[in-house]
Amino acid sequence: EIYGQPDLWFKVYERIKAERAAIKNFLEEALAAGDLQIMLTGAGSSAFIGLSLHGVFQRHFRRNISTVSTTDLVTHPLDYLSPTGPVLIVSFARSGNSPESIAAVTLADQVCPRVFHLIITCDRAGALANYDSQSKKYVFVLPAEANDKSLAMTGSYSGMLLAGLLIARLAEIDTLRDQVHKLIDYANILLNDYAPDFKSLADMEFKRAVFLGSGPLYGTATESHLKLQELTDGKVICKNDSF
Repeated sequence: EIYGQPDLWFKVYERIKAERAAIKNFLEEALAAGDLQIMLTGAGSSAFIGLSLHGVFQRHFRRNISTVSTTDLVTHPLDYLSPTGPVLIVSFARSGNSPESIAAVTLADQVCPRVFHLIITCDRAGALANYDSQSKKYVFVLPAEANDKSLAMTGSYSGMLLAGLLIARLAEIDTLRDQVHKLIDYANILLNDYAPDFKSLADMEFKRAVFLGSGPLYGTATESHLKLQELTDGKVICKNDSF
């Protein structure tokens, strides 16, 4: 699943491009809804995607952007959801079967007067992809390879992150093709040429690791700290912070 990510990214790009017109129509209707709040949500790794996308959404949509974990949204909905204004809920979820994933979108429908749901998920058969709402909804399902089987999200994380980046910059989708190809080339170099170096680092007897990242890299630093803890069964304790 780790090594399959570069091939997956090109498929994500192609699928976004194929659905460009439908996504554009959905976003235009949402953005026309007055003082729109845009909320990026998810649980765990899926919430960290929102941390990485906050800046690009802020720059390109020029709306009030908030990044809220669904686990916070479910326990304290009125701290985040406005009962007076429209909201675009961008939900990230690998399977979409977590109870908080459905509870978050259900609460938004109950609290807010007008809701738009943009669901980005890896499982077409998941509960979130099939959420029945009276609100406007668009579901973007990643290619099947993104639906990781391992505990630790890899392709699902990077695939949904790329999908979010491309949706935020949908008007530039054609010109972004070269950037996506460059991203794929660099990833293949890292995976194919530097794997022995990564293995030698992993074989060192360390018990703690700190991942640093600022701005859009903070979300990935947060995700990385969780990944190493998960993949070592908690034997390596990790932290994350900005530079």
